[in-house]
Amino acid sequence: MMKKNYINSFILSVFCLNVLFLVFSSGTNEFLKLFSSLLTIIGLVWLIYFHLQLLESEDAFISLDNNLKTNDFNLEFSPDSQFLNLVDSSFALIKDLDSGFESAIYFFQPESDTYEVKSSSSDIFIKSFSSSTSFVEYFTKKNKAIILYQKDEQETWVDIFNDNSLRGSECAIIEPIFLNEMITGVLIIRSEHFSNLNEKAQLLIKNLVDIISIAILDLELLEETISRKNDQAQIFDLLTQINLSQSESEILYKFRNIIHYYFKYDCLTISAINSDGKNAKIKLIDGIKKHIPSENNFNINGTINGLPYIKDEIINDSNEKYNLFRFSSNDDKSELRNNFLGIPIYLNESLWGAILIESFGTQAFNTRDQRLLGLIAKAIQTSMSWFVEYQNVYEDAIKDGLTGLLNHKTYIDRAGEEIERARRFQHQLVFLIYDLDKFKRVNDTLGHPYGDYVIKTTAKIIKDNVRSIDLVARYGGEEFSVVLVNTNKEAATTVAKRIVSNIAEHNFSMNNKEVDMTISCGLSEYPKDSDKLKDLIQYADEGLYKTKDNGGNDVTIYSSISS
Repeated sequence: MMKKNYINSFILSVFCLNVLFLVFSSGTNEFLKLFSSLLTIIGLVWLIYFHLQLLESEDAFISLDNNLKTNDFNLEFSPDSQFLNLVDSSFALIKDLDSGFESAIYFFQPESDTYEVKSSSSDIFIKSFSSSTSFVEYFTKKNKAIILYQKDEQETWVDIFNDNSLRGSECAIIEPIFLNEMITGVLIIRSEHFSNLNEKAQLLIKNLVDIISIAILDLELLEETISRKNDQAQIFDLLTQINLSQSESEILYKFRNIIHYYFKYDCLTISAINSDGKNAKIKLIDGIKKHIPSENNFNINGTINGLPYIKDEIINDSNEKYNLFRFSSNDDKSELRNNFLGIPIYLNESLWGAILIESFGTQAFNTRDQRLLGLIAKAIQTSMSWFVEYQNVYEDAIKDGLTGLLNHKTYIDRAGEEIERARRFQHQLVFLIYDLDKFKRVNDTLGHPYGDYVIKTTAKIIKDNVRSIDLVARYGGEEFSVVLVNTNKEAATTVAKRIVSNIAEHNFSMNNKEVDMTISCGLSEYPKDSDKLKDLIQYADEGLYKTKDNGGNDVTIYSSISS
């Protein structure tokens, strides 16, 4: 290529010099003039050829660029690879539920009358099993999941798993995948112990199967609705994306971005129905913010944004037909020329909210818009269902079951985060460790239910005496931990002593039996005592032991011990 460029440059230089020679050679030999003219003609032919070559190269480059874009995207979006990414995400989520869970997904192969594994997280799963396996027949009759217990279903167990190291406590949940009311596949989750497959885990697994089923159906629907591959990929990503760390507002804003990309609208509103069933709250609004209610609430009756709720169906119309206010009677209907497309959103078969896009011009929304927004609404339903279910599971995972306070593990994680935040913003923290005095006598004389009552009541007293930004945890047994955020030890000592006093003064009474309780406390301060979590907890503990040694029912500051 470089050599060719040098040749072309040389030819161009000779041509230019030759033209100059013809212009300024008035008294030159006729033979030289003839020779120079021939060179000029050859040069002109070369220029025309070179120009055509450039045009061809440009076309080739454009074609190559388009091919690269297309090929790149074809590599990015393959329905099968996208689907496997969804399955992998699902398996990772199942692992998050319990690290001991193993997963596999199978699909029916009509030619061999078997279910063959599509993907699995472990080699304990058999590669295929017959459609005549007992649990497949059960699905056909019952149309719901089945739980297998290894010790009770040993023959069926061997049909699915190929490992021999069994303890008898193993169990598996098998969820059928239905498409058009026919069983297409199964998702199998195996647990080392049956107690780990609780109701919450089962519900999340059921939702996973729903997402997988929707994804398969929507791959076909996407082909019919959207012609461009990159558009298909973006919508499919939304339909199958599982990101449980996002907040509700982050989830909705993600969908705002995709709707903004595909639709030309003047206003987008996503709302959720209130508990009274008569009003809805605006969760997200984008575009022209005109006549927006001050408290973000509107009555679903008599309003355009309320139509998806009232009609309980897709609405694709204009205000010429309905003559309604957008949000309230404060709207100026005389200036409103409004085409709108709205769809209700359901969570767990209950009406949750609605999505509505509006155009304040003459352009109406077409059937393609309606189908596309329907796909996006379905994706919102899936994401919000996951959000709600995950919040429930997350609450169970981080909270102590008896008191509702943070559990030990979560407290350690959060306390570490607070130290990092305090270090960044130069704040102080105070660590408090509490322990009920002579608690064993309560369990021994009044029983464990009474002991649970005392612990729950103590937890409430502690929680009620600190701020919402402070950390409060059940550290273990009758021990409690508190981190007071952006507080020095002087202010913290006042809080700590108030809690001690409130517990001593509280009338603990259950089943006509009363008991007097006191509590001891130790206190350490970040960063004065230490900047390490382990040390701060240990120093607060040492303060607690000192309080116990002095008879309890008091607070000891660590620095007062060491000084």
